[in-house]
Amino acid sequence: MHEQLKAKLAHLRESLSSIEQLDDESRSLLSQLDEDIQGVLAGQTSDDSLDSRIEQQAVQFEGKHPQMSAILRDIMDALSKMGI
Repeated sequence: MHEQLKAKLAHLRESLSSIEQLDDESRSLLSQLDEDIQGVLAGQTSDDSLDSRIEQQAVQFEGKHPQMSAILRDIMDALSKMGI
């Protein structure tokens, strides 16, 4: 399961680098989510707000960047299946 999640995070990073219209704040928030997820997977941190923050970003991207929204929802699903 960790490998699937890592693949989804890699896909998120690739998508982040390819979207030119993404504002700096959104890019920063997504990068922070990526770091936080990596920390949780490594067992370094525990973040109870992670799921809600991912959901907020997915909703924010729904209209302009549906692919990013779908990736974030996949990540949420994978984390949920892992009990995170």
